Amino acid sequence: MATPKTFPTLVQLEQREGTLFEVLGNLTKPPYWFHSEYLKSPKAVHLEAWLVEAIFGQGGEHIPHVECVSQTLLHISQWDPDGEAEILIFGRPYYQMDVSKMIMNLAEYHRQLRAQNTEPETMKENQILTLKSLTPPPADPFAESM
Repeated sequence: MATPKTFPTLVQLEQREGTLFEVLGNLTKPPYWFHSEYLKSPKAVHLEAWLVEAIFGQGGEHIPHVECVSQTLLHISQWDPDGEAEILIFGRPYYQMDVSKMIMNLAEYHRQLRAQNTEPETMKENQILTLKSLTPPPADPFAESM
């Protein structure tokens, strides 16, 4: 089994016995909004692995900022760069739902961007030809003078 890629976070978490999470290492000064009871019920979001870096930046560099602003902790498990990634969101239930929706909206945005950028040239040419065929031809100025 491959080891997951690690991403930066405000609080490093480690999974123990099934779904139980605990703080990894000695957390001397946790964020004021962090409470250990939030570790009991994370919200999971599953995405294609390439979306993690599209949303959170190269190597997940924006994750700590997102955690600060949203007052949630994000734990990302990415086993295969071409597979699926799991994002666990820890925090107040309302904040979990809000961050989950934000991630899903950003994922859809990045999917659309990728689809636009990889659209074959022939499809673009067909769209141009279709638009040209829909516009009426210019009026013949000589037709009225006869």
